[in-house]
Amino acid sequence: MKTGRLLIILVSLIGLSSCGYKPGTPDDIIVGKYEVQSISITGCDDSDQNTSLSNLTFNCIDEGKYSICSSITVEFTNDRDYIFSRNRIQIDKTLGTSLYEEDPEIGFYSIEGNELTICFGNVCIPAQFSKEGKTLYLEIQRPNGCLEFITAIKQ
Repeated sequence: MKTGRLLIILVSLIGLSSCGYKPGTPDDIIVGKYEVQSISITGCDDSDQNTSLSNLTFNCIDEGKYSICSSITVEFTNDRDYIFSRNRIQIDKTLGTSLYEEDPEIGFYSIEGNELTICFGNVCIPAQFSKEGKTLYLEIQRPNGCLEFITAIKQ
């Protein structure tokens, strides 16, 4: 009887430990919201799509009575959502009011080691990531032949 109870307890503990979110997995490493610092797109089938954008950190420009601030963020959630968002804040310098706008592209991701698959609807694309401290490096293979490199800092 003691052996039976011990076996039931052991099986229950193994079952509980195999469920849920596990610290130390690649998910832990990548989960979070990151501010994009640079985007470089190369190798596109149409060479006009190749581009390089740097110094994309949250920045503001003055346009008369308004200050317009913009940033780009990438977020990986525990629920496997992938959110690429263009953010804009318009500040009325006279009234002191602000208008915040977000333009997110929401998909989902799966992860195995440093290999990602990012999906938007039925279209899934391969990607890789590496992380050094708070800096995330993404390499995304786009369907049009483009290879997109993103550097972002965790917020």
